[in-house]
Amino acid sequence: MSLADHTSHGRPNGLAAGAAAFRRTRAAFDRRGPFADAQRSPSVTFTAPGGKRITLATDRVRARPALSSTLSGAIGMTAVGLGVCGLLFPRATARKVGLPAGPATVMTLFGLRELATGLRLVSDPTRTSTLWARTAFDVFDIAVLKALDNRRNPHRGAARSALGFVLAVTAMDILAGARLSQVQRNCETGGR
Repeated sequence: MSLADHTSHGRPNGLAAGAAAFRRTRAAFDRRGPFADAQRSPSVTFTAPGGKRITLATDRVRARPALSSTLSGAIGMTAVGLGVCGLLFPRATARKVGLPAGPATVMTLFGLRELATGLRLVSDPTRTSTLWARTAFDVFDIAVLKALDNRRNPHRGAARSALGFVLAVTAMDILAGARLSQVQRNCETGGR
């Protein structure tokens, strides 16, 4: 006999009552319980201990493959990092690639833009409008970096490296944007 099964004056003790409540709660979360349909249904309703009915609703977004939203979130995190660097260190950012622009220009054209699109993607990686906007901004970045890839630029190697990075990110932006453009959002609540 366990301590939880011990009775006091013919009644179960508090530990036994707690164990019984735990078993009931665990059954609610069991795969055979109400969550078995969570993969197919955007909402699940179950009864919690005490009789209260709880409904969990999800926005069912399916991307094929599911890597697209993960990739988009990673692009967003990278953009946040680049944006913070552009805002906090505009002179160093411009100097690194040989950009003959003032800190205000670098902060506006690169820092704020990267930070804004990055935060938007981190908050919702399925927003294709942000990915397509990033692709347009990437074309601008490619043009600027290609112009910096010349023999007169003493930082030509850094400009080339940055150009290669931007080309890779542009390819990822296009890939994630194209795949997520095919996703249908299913947020209807069924007439509630």
